[in-house]
Amino acid sequence: MKNIFKLLCLMISVLLYTGCTSEEEDIFSESSAKRIEATLQADKELLCAPKNGWIMEYYPAATQQYGGYNIWVSFAADGKVTVANEVYGADETATSLYSLKQSAGPVLTFDTYNELMHFFSDPANPAGVGTPGKGMEGDFEFTILSAETTKFVLKGKKTGSYIVMTALPDNVTGEAFLADIVDAAGVMNFVSYLYEVNGKSIPVSGSYRNLTFTYEKDGEQVSVDAPYIVTATGYKFYEPLTIEGVTIDELTYQKVGEEESFIPINGVAAKLKVIIPPINQQFLSGKWYFAYSGLGALTKAYWDYTKANGLDAIEEELYYAYLGTYTNGQYGFCFGSAAGSSVYTGLLVYQAALIGENQVKLTFALSGAGDGVWYYSNAAFSYLINPVGTSTGKTFTLTTDDIKNPSWIKLTDNSNANNSMVLYNSPVYWPYDK
Repeated sequence: MKNIFKLLCLMISVLLYTGCTSEEEDIFSESSAKRIEATLQADKELLCAPKNGWIMEYYPAATQQYGGYNIWVSFAADGKVTVANEVYGADETATSLYSLKQSAGPVLTFDTYNELMHFFSDPANPAGVGTPGKGMEGDFEFTILSAETTKFVLKGKKTGSYIVMTALPDNVTGEAFLADIVDAAGVMNFVSYLYEVNGKSIPVSGSYRNLTFTYEKDGEQVSVDAPYIVTATGYKFYEPLTIEGVTIDELTYQKVGEEESFIPINGVAAKLKVIIPPINQQFLSGKWYFAYSGLGALTKAYWDYTKANGLDAIEEELYYAYLGTYTNGQYGFCFGSAAGSSVYTGLLVYQAALIGENQVKLTFALSGAGDGVWYYSNAAFSYLINPVGTSTGKTFTLTTDDIKNPSWIKLTDNSNANNSMVLYNSPVYWPYDK
């Protein structure tokens, strides 16, 4: 019995010894810090390898509401990165610093200010896109989800937007790539479409680089947003879009005679047709923002009176003003008035009648919503809206810079050319200063 006990003890000792041999220790001999450092170094070598850099398919904002933009980035081993983007054009670049660090995974960060990269994340967007204090709400720090010789998949740390970064081939420069994108974007810049699928025609509107499909599903009207990025040949969606059981993810632009349209690259039976509505229809379907500099002499006089006798008297500033639909769906003069950190919003309702293709009659309906009636009665907004139309109405002739995709529309009073206003399709904040 004692011999058996000694034998068991010997066997346990051998097992304990062999369980702690150096062979198994070698598996974990490298510290986690060194493994992380090795991963970051490997990622850096991949980033610096392409001769002509990378193209990022960049989507700012967590909702991707502004669509996607092509950004060229070229990384150097000394920690510098050179950036260009399609917004500023193919031949403008800016150089700053980048770094790779560990934060719940490898992270690529553009950690010194670069005007061409931070254009999308700057709280005061240089082009006035987005809301003040937020801008386009983009990222400049990205978690690296996968890293390959020709492709990185990134995820914005703030927005969660997925960003694909593809290495350019040796025979295509970043400048040439972006030049093609800029040219294509100029041709394919539209605001109204008709999507034909399964025998149905679905109206589609465009805002920035986001298409909104509005159709009936299960007896209810639904709207589906489809953010996209411009390619050299068409549109590429952020994620596949399925309507009426048909899925599309990328479209090719074509022009046959006078018809312009986009065809799915996967060959399904669907077509996105470009529609160019008359200018007065485009005016009524959008939000058109006022800027003081765009007002005619007579219109400015009314605005000056409102500022001196209304807004200044209550110690407020006009935050924005536009013609379009209010939050309750009614049409008219919509505004926000800032009092310190508070913004009071309202609507003064207008009836709109289309005349021909380039005229509109606007008639004040003597009603409002939100704080509209209060400002009309107490802050001289009766003068502010007088140039737009009284209860007897005013008829305007409309002109624009681009009938396909207007950035502004000018309303000129048919009875008095000094009463005119240039309205903009992008938000204008603090219009008295613009």
